[in-house]
Amino acid sequence: MTIDTSRKLVESGNYSIWSDFEYIEIRDANGRRWEVGYMYGNPEAALITWDERYAVVVGCGIMVCDLQRFDETVSVGQTWEDSPVVHLLAEPSDFWGFVLAKQVYQDNAHSEIRLATDLMDKHIGIYTLNTETLVFQAVPHGQPYFPDL
Repeated sequence: MTIDTSRKLVESGNYSIWSDFEYIEIRDANGRRWEVGYMYGNPEAALITWDERYAVVVGCGIMVCDLQRFDETVSVGQTWEDSPVVHLLAEPSDFWGFVLAKQVYQDNAHSEIRLATDLMDKHIGIYTLNTETLVFQAVPHGQPYFPDL
């Protein structure tokens, strides 16, 4: 007997993100599957941006997938020039543990994602990620962490 251990992390109109332990794939509405990589310790949360341009998976680090490049070969990389999927802050010597990802803003230029670390992580805090530029930084003092909560 085969037991299906996969779980759907999130679904939008045209995409869904699935994990099976550490393995992560994105499925489109036509049933195509895109293997985007592995995340040590299993993914904790995921989101698909409002415009369905990016998929973000968090857990041990942050995995950002450019959905406009769906089905391209994924390689190891930390920039959009290297790969359609980038995995940030997951180096074994200094990985970050995240438990929450929430989109808080979008315009024609970028989507802003807020990320919360695990309470036991040495980098504890709320951070912001620009999906277009991959700039990652602490939420500036005085800004609400999650504006609509």
